[in-house]
Amino acid sequence: MKKLLLFLAMIIITVSLLPIMGNKLADKTLNERIEILRANGVELSNSTTDASYFTTKKHYEFLVKDANKLVQYLNQYSDNQLPPYVNALIDGVLIGTDLEYSNFPISDALSVDIYPLSLSTGMMQDLKSEDIKFYRYVKNLLESKGVLYHINYNINNLDFHGYIKDIQEEYVLKDSSKVTLALSNVLYQGNGELIAPKSLSSLIGAIDFNVKKGDEEFTIHMKNFTSSSAFESESTYMSGGKIEQFNFAIKGRAENNLRIEVNDIHLNISSNTQGEKAEFYAKTSLKDLLVETEGSSLKGSDFNYDVSLSEIDKVSLEKLRVLISRSKANASTQSEEEIRNSSIDLLSKGLRLSIADVSLSEIQINQQKQIEGFSFKVKLDVKEDADLQKKLDISPEIVIKNVDMNASLSFSKELFKIINQEIPMVVFANAYAKEVGENIIFDIQLNRGELSVNNQMLR
Repeated sequence: MKKLLLFLAMIIITVSLLPIMGNKLADKTLNERIEILRANGVELSNSTTDASYFTTKKHYEFLVKDANKLVQYLNQYSDNQLPPYVNALIDGVLIGTDLEYSNFPISDALSVDIYPLSLSTGMMQDLKSEDIKFYRYVKNLLESKGVLYHINYNINNLDFHGYIKDIQEEYVLKDSSKVTLALSNVLYQGNGELIAPKSLSSLIGAIDFNVKKGDEEFTIHMKNFTSSSAFESESTYMSGGKIEQFNFAIKGRAENNLRIEVNDIHLNISSNTQGEKAEFYAKTSLKDLLVETEGSSLKGSDFNYDVSLSEIDKVSLEKLRVLISRSKANASTQSEEEIRNSSIDLLSKGLRLSIADVSLSEIQINQQKQIEGFSFKVKLDVKEDADLQKKLDISPEIVIKNVDMNASLSFSKELFKIINQEIPMVVFANAYAKEVGENIIFDIQLNRGELSVNNQMLR
């Protein structure tokens, strides 16, 4: 009986201690992350803790004290270096963070709210000096958590999901311009470290931005944007996105009016550096396009763009990538020269450009009859040549022999007729044109420096 009572007592004590043990483990993890931030230009300016037996709530306020250090830290996780102006945008920013987690170590869930409490020092000073009422509006908006990013994060398997708080704001500036911003139904999920996830998918229900003053108006509208990305490394990834509707409009004086509408946009890009050579793919399509200006309009449907680059030397590509990335943070005449030389080195190793499809199915100009559009296909090979730089120094024309190309360009007869009318110089192409059914075809070949169109040498 005594053994049983002792065993039960041990269980009770252990269960009682679990929240304390869990709390210590969570504290240790959080303190490690805070130290990383401190070492990289972010100061912990305020913190509070509200702990019960079951849960712990913490509030932190982080101040970007050294923007240069923070940008250098963030650049480690990105293929592209952040440009210099980012430093000014984040210097002095104050970020609030609220965390809540269970004190029982069997739970790996962490709930986090992140929200800016103040913009950069420079931006806040400019707002205050230019428009004190707008400064107070922005200050109150941020301090009331008007812009909030929520994350549910599993610290064990690194799964996360969350949302961005809906925004519906309206303000009249001192020049009587009415500004409206709306953001709704923003959701996301993924896996990996938050600063550099291995996978990420997102949904934006709608974004609306409008500025109106009298008869002048500027509008941006986007509806139902979805995206999904998977990252093996900085240079190997797959990303895809879809936008149901995008509108852009400027309304003012008649000659400045502009309206653009695009429906059902699909975008896919990928990069693969796992094999002997690197390769890139980009594919875009859209269902409908409308562009209107004062006195003219253009409608198009079923646009496709499918392009790939392959047979790229990985060592030369990585060298060029690093140089371009560095130049974004510190551009100079020297960096431009280094990028030029590195680009030539990359081309000297050879590569292949394939345009599988660039086409527009139908087009309508100035509300006239809808006609068939065009299509374009290309296969271009740049041969390997260790003496490319020397040849460029002698004469760039010599280098054309390094390029082989087969291309096919097709226009509907009606579209080609309109192009001839609008662009007089195109009439010289008529001598090389070939009619096939209802289309005008140009088969273009470049071989050993000689260019031909529909088997006619171009001189």
